[in-house]
Amino acid sequence: MTAVENPLPLIDVKGDPKMRGAMVGSLYRQRIRAAWRYYGQTVFATSKLSATEIRVMAGQVRERISDFHADYGTEIDALADAAGIARWEAYALNARSEILNARVGECTALYLPASRVLGQTWDWLAALADLATLTRYTYPSGLRILTFAEPGQLAKIGLNSAGLGVCLNFMVALHGPEGVPIHVLGRALLECSSLAEARSTLARAGLGKSSHYLIADANGEAISIEFAGSIVAEAEAIGGIYAHTNHCIASSRDPEGFVVPTSRERLAAACRLADEVGAATATGGVSALRRILDFEDGSPASIRVHYRPEPLLGGEPVGSCATIIMDLPAGMLHARKGPESDQPFTAYRV
Repeated sequence: MTAVENPLPLIDVKGDPKMRGAMVGSLYRQRIRAAWRYYGQTVFATSKLSATEIRVMAGQVRERISDFHADYGTEIDALADAAGIARWEAYALNARSEILNARVGECTALYLPASRVLGQTWDWLAALADLATLTRYTYPSGLRILTFAEPGQLAKIGLNSAGLGVCLNFMVALHGPEGVPIHVLGRALLECSSLAEARSTLARAGLGKSSHYLIADANGEAISIEFAGSIVAEAEAIGGIYAHTNHCIASSRDPEGFVVPTSRERLAAACRLADEVGAATATGGVSALRRILDFEDGSPASIRVHYRPEPLLGGEPVGSCATIIMDLPAGMLHARKGPESDQPFTAYRV
């Protein structure tokens, strides 16, 4: 069990589910507690759900997670115990997207099949940028995964040693409480060794969420799948690349009222920039994707977004907390914290 403090902290975790959870909860204890204080006292106060309803929902989430994969329930319980927070609070952190379902401008994700490079901006609350973590898990099978996430969450964005990578975009749609939370499903996808296995995992995840996953491999193949309430739809490549923001592009049933602000503008900008930098060719690699994700011109089409107050979240500042680019054949994750383009990327091997 080791911890490395770079621009993003990185820990290495092994063992059974209880041991993994205890390691993460212990090594990231202060970050997890700080994340819960922020969500519990500030962010969840903007939810339409009361504190009591959030606690009840967290209990329901625990049941759904344990039914989906019992090991995840064991891991989250151990994480909560080691971090010194209530178990229901750890489940609420893993279901924060489902609890909030806030119509806030968020992430832009792309996959360049010709160069096998996958990446995105992570746009969310500025206060969480300095709390974000990297965790590298090694399983008895020999599979390794490296995931970027908020403290206490099982996963968010990442890649594995089988050459599979996962990106995530939030979307907004009415949905019930059924299904596996997106950050837990993200962990399950990162544990897959192939796109075929990922499809099987997606098929049993249920509804009850509103998000898009961009899952890609080192062979130039990808799955771009949208969950929006009762809608599950798969998007196709656009001009030789996969690009997605925060609205449905695979289904015509996307209600206009659920389109996240700036989503259409950012998608158009991403596709235009991909064409300009030759992203659909084999020469368009990490540097080409960085140029796309770095685009900022002060307009609603900006992909890299400076922090600005978000009325839907009580005026808390929101923007591009991080940029993640993954070279899948090389097994490398390049990460930059914050919305400033002059900050360096740091490379991490899965």
